[in-house]
Amino acid sequence: MNAFTDWLTSTALSQAIQTTSWAIPGIQSIHIICLAILFISALMVAMRVLGRSWHEQSAGEVSSKFLPVVWTCLGLLLFTGALLIVAEPGRTLFNTVFYLKVTFIVLAVVLTLVVRGASQRGTIGGAHRAMAVVSMLLWACTIVAGRYIAYN
Repeated sequence: MNAFTDWLTSTALSQAIQTTSWAIPGIQSIHIICLAILFISALMVAMRVLGRSWHEQSAGEVSSKFLPVVWTCLGLLLFTGALLIVAEPGRTLFNTVFYLKVTFIVLAVVLTLVVRGASQRGTIGGAHRAMAVVSMLLWACTIVAGRYIAYN
């Protein structure tokens, strides 16, 4: 792994990001804004599944409105996250919190997909409500883990 991080650090893209004063703060800003938008959008869907908001619309309609935003933000997060890894691979790839964050994201996405499917079919049950709550907890843990990477 050391050889890979050494190689990645020496690439032209990594060097360009490292030596441009605004690159890392700019990428991090986009990353954080996308995560905030994703979290709020996922929260809107979860709140509708829990029956706490958007009462005038079905859960399927709410998920159709907000989940494209979630997927767009997730794509941007993957892109900006990859750029941050390229910029500082040693800081990220040797950090166990990074892998914990990735695990939270994968689990949250899976739960979001399951809840979305139930919302689209109109078959929301108690298990789907629990999944909506757990997915929001996982997104919140993702945010905390992301911040913790900087300090670990």
